[in-house]
Amino acid sequence: MSYQLGIDLGTTFTAAAVSRDGQTRIISLGNQTASIPSVVLLRDDGTELTGDAAVRRALTEPERVAREFKRRLGDTTPVIVGGAPYSAEQLMARLLSSTVAAVAEREGGAPDMVAITHPANWGPYKIDLLNQAVRLAGLPTDRVVLLTEPEAAAIHYADQERVEPGQVVAVYDLGGGTFDAAVLRKTDVGFDIIGQPEGIERMGGIDFDAAVFAHVDRALDGKLAELDPEDPMVVSGVARLRDDCIEAKIALSSDTDATIPVLLPGIQTDVRITRAEFENAVRPSLTDSIGAMHRALESAGIAAADVSKVLLVGGSSRIPLISQMVSSELGRPVAVDADPKHSIALGAAAYATSSGAAAGAAAAGLAGAGAGAAGVAAAAAAATAGGDDALAPTAEPTPPTEPVAPTLPPTEPVAATPDPAPTEPIPAAAAATAAAAATSAPSAPAPPPGAGASVAAGSGDSGSNSKTPLLIGGVVALVLIAVVGFLVLGGGGDSDDVAEPEATVGPETTVAPETTVAPETTAAVETTVAPATTAAPETTTPPPDDAAIDAIVQPIVAGTAPQATATVSGGVITLAGEATDQQATDVISAVSGVQGVVGVDDQMIRRLEDELCTDAIQSLNRWACITSATFDGTTIEASFDFADGGEGFNQSGGFHMHVFSDEVEPEQAGVAGGESVGGGLWIVWDDTDGFVGTPADFGGTAPTRVCVLIAQQDHSIASLTSGNCFPVESI
Repeated sequence: MSYQLGIDLGTTFTAAAVSRDGQTRIISLGNQTASIPSVVLLRDDGTELTGDAAVRRALTEPERVAREFKRRLGDTTPVIVGGAPYSAEQLMARLLSSTVAAVAEREGGAPDMVAITHPANWGPYKIDLLNQAVRLAGLPTDRVVLLTEPEAAAIHYADQERVEPGQVVAVYDLGGGTFDAAVLRKTDVGFDIIGQPEGIERMGGIDFDAAVFAHVDRALDGKLAELDPEDPMVVSGVARLRDDCIEAKIALSSDTDATIPVLLPGIQTDVRITRAEFENAVRPSLTDSIGAMHRALESAGIAAADVSKVLLVGGSSRIPLISQMVSSELGRPVAVDADPKHSIALGAAAYATSSGAAAGAAAAGLAGAGAGAAGVAAAAAAATAGGDDALAPTAEPTPPTEPVAPTLPPTEPVAATPDPAPTEPIPAAAAATAAAAATSAPSAPAPPPGAGASVAAGSGDSGSNSKTPLLIGGVVALVLIAVVGFLVLGGGGDSDDVAEPEATVGPETTVAPETTVAPETTAAVETTVAPATTAAPETTTPPPDDAAIDAIVQPIVAGTAPQATATVSGGVITLAGEATDQQATDVISAVSGVQGVVGVDDQMIRRLEDELCTDAIQSLNRWACITSATFDGTTIEASFDFADGGEGFNQSGGFHMHVFSDEVEPEQAGVAGGESVGGGLWIVWDDTDGFVGTPADFGGTAPTRVCVLIAQQDHSIASLTSGNCFPVESI
């Protein structure tokens, strides 16, 4: 089944959404979350890893990893990865191709159209580099469109809330690495950016993460600088500390303080940070962002009072201080998406759908225009309804890299020059190119009388200007014959009388100017079609029933909290299953806004990300998930769900399980080889009925959480995503 794809290629995270049959949803790219880190790791054997896998491998091969390369786009200094130089667009291409491939694998085939977003303040140079990344990724340029991130955010907002034509919205987009401010006006067919968007290239969530890490460093009196950066335990410990700083930053959006554990060689303590301390650290940067928003409004010639709403998008826009500052500084209401990290990808998917719809409509129109006499008649009707422009594309075909969507014209073409050999061309996309030419071509001058006589009615060049005289002549002839026939029959004459008026048909081609009647019929159609079809649903559509609500809610839950379940009864949504705190917050917020929902019953069990037995884990041939774990003061017991590949687990000569405490890094839970580096403590296990052990098995102390991964015959870890951790309950 066909679908369209939207990709938000962010500085720190990459998200993707698909649109199928008018429904858009976020697709899970990571093992635990929908988005993946924008990280690429290039191995010495020529293979590459992206996302979560690259982050895990980076602990042992830090010199082969590239991060935040989107910030380097346009920088002539290459990024050195594994001793070799790479441009930012090369690395973006690796991430882009990996993302499209992952979606294609999950969706059962390649998308019909791909929309990729970029910051609104990127100029032609960076846009061209992004086009190069598209080509390097091997994507067919005739099925890729670009749009700005604020446009995508506005499209998604308009899908959720009604926005009237003429209304102005401002977009405050604070992502992981960049900030964008833009002002857009709703039109009949989409959104137009007005004025000059403003941006701050190096400001985002990663800078706020660094502020929290700096707070920890100050609290430790500079002890971090004394650690040996070559020590593997230090490397892994600092990596975990940075992750904990990120978690603390996220927690401060819903709590007044957070505690950051520091577990490093010679340093084992906790550091507390309050929301006030965090806000004081980031306030100067946020003040700069408000200034950029003011400049965007001034450039657009729009007063803040004329803005209907300010849209807060990007993962970092969850920080409570941002909504407070934006609202107080601009005096306008703000709208925060249920998951601002995903709103851009969702808007891009909707935009890709409109591009695909335009392509399909164009293909149908072109097919009809070349189908013999019926095609000529249809083309003539189109001429009378839409004027010469509808029949006058330029003689040279428009490059296939500039598709035009009817609902929102893209601000940037996919490529400045046509791709001579696009991969996997799609007829609908090619038709969109023809439609782009037809809608953008200037009106053709009126042809001289009789010029159309040399054009064959069945010519294959359905868009040629030379057909216009033929079609106009045909229309005029049909009108004259009908008028003459009516007059003759009305006067009581016989059929022989018709021969005399026919002699005047040639001279009376001067009636052609009177074909201005056609625009009058066009005006009638234009004033009745759209308003009539859009106003009716608002007044006649009944409130959605449980089945309709369920159809909307299920994709939201699947894309936001995949391990959770939802049932609908009487407009009340009951959420069960498992979810992280963030997933639970996001899914509750998202489903609460669905029309017809009267309440949400939250019965979800909160888990950490590595405690969920995700679909990604269960898609492996061999995996194990701990479903319960207890400690009675003497014995530690755990039970499993698992898949053994049909061969059983055998610790003596085959695949088996390694059970370990979460104090051991997953990479250390097996001997060096595969995806493990060794160095930790683990228990070899192959009894799928359950695990039984003692604190002595874990180094003398009962673990607070017990973990499991699948190991190979040589005791190396087969896959770092083949298992989970689970909290141990004291009984």
